[in-house]
Amino acid sequence: MANDSSRVPKTVEAWAFVQKMIGDITNIVAADAENEREMLEGLGVVSRVTALCSELTVEADPDLPWFFDMCSPTRLVGGPNPDGRYLLAMIRGDRSYRVTGTRGTTAYLGLQVLAGTGMTPRRMAAYVSDTDLKLNDGTFALVFSATEPSTAELDGAQWVQIPHDATSIVVREYIADAATEQSATLDIEPLTAHPPQTITDDEAAEQFTAMAWTIMKLTTLHRTIKPELMDQPNTLVTSEAADLGEADTTPDNLYMLGTFRLATDESLVLEFEPPDTRYWNVTLENIWHECLEPRRRHSSVTNKGVAPDADGVVRIAVGANDFGHGHWLDTGGRHRGFVVFRWLDNPDPPKMSVSVRGAAR
Repeated sequence: MANDSSRVPKTVEAWAFVQKMIGDITNIVAADAENEREMLEGLGVVSRVTALCSELTVEADPDLPWFFDMCSPTRLVGGPNPDGRYLLAMIRGDRSYRVTGTRGTTAYLGLQVLAGTGMTPRRMAAYVSDTDLKLNDGTFALVFSATEPSTAELDGAQWVQIPHDATSIVVREYIADAATEQSATLDIEPLTAHPPQTITDDEAAEQFTAMAWTIMKLTTLHRTIKPELMDQPNTLVTSEAADLGEADTTPDNLYMLGTFRLATDESLVLEFEPPDTRYWNVTLENIWHECLEPRRRHSSVTNKGVAPDADGVVRIAVGANDFGHGHWLDTGGRHRGFVVFRWLDNPDPPKMSVSVRGAAR
């Protein structure tokens, strides 16, 4: 039987848009990669982002959602913290949901509601930090809905108001010491059952269109988030969450962001007095904002993984080799990439000294 695209014309058109978007991104990767390795890594990022965006859009079920991990041991794209977890559940603003869980013992847990559909930019519509959670012997319950439920409907849960265009709940969890900390657990269930509906041409087209735009967003962060840093290597600048996009960060996270460009016999040495906070970490990424092989090399460190020297200063050396300039973060021989320093709870940015040093002291 011949294919008849006229049966679902909008979906076929949207799928063609996905294909075109991937082709356009391939051209961007080819234009921005400086060598074969960056080209190969860039195409790998396109593949992994495409898989992630399919989960975010086409595979989503807001009527019966679940929390899935946006990262995996081999998929750490979009500038994540490799010393953490990023869970996501897709929701609808005209539905009500109960989220239950255990806090665990990790350094940080935050739940963020994102809103905005179609061509409306995504925004943060609500945020619950672990400091706001009401715990009962380490457990919590939250109800997400547009209107405030009755006391009986809440049944002891905290109410989180969501707008009509709410789309997802994002959970961020930071882990300072994976060997000793216990991760949180979370479950989500709709408060009202809705019978399954057959997807329409309009709905499928909207999913594929959202998929295409999200692929573009996550594969071109190097062009959209402080792109000037690509031309100003070996420096770090302070960025508040809003500077990096409120849909991609939370208000209690602060950042220093920069790029490295190094020869194999050079190190980028960061020297700073650690901020007065419960959690910070330093992470290396390639130019596509993908974490550097954390299963294979030591490319990130938390405040639990490195101690200040006798003078109270933390020294971290970024490079292809360990020349003894500080706690070594391994670039894997990449000549350039991103350095991300994040910390919690809004203390003042630390005074950061950055220098390039050769193999000899």
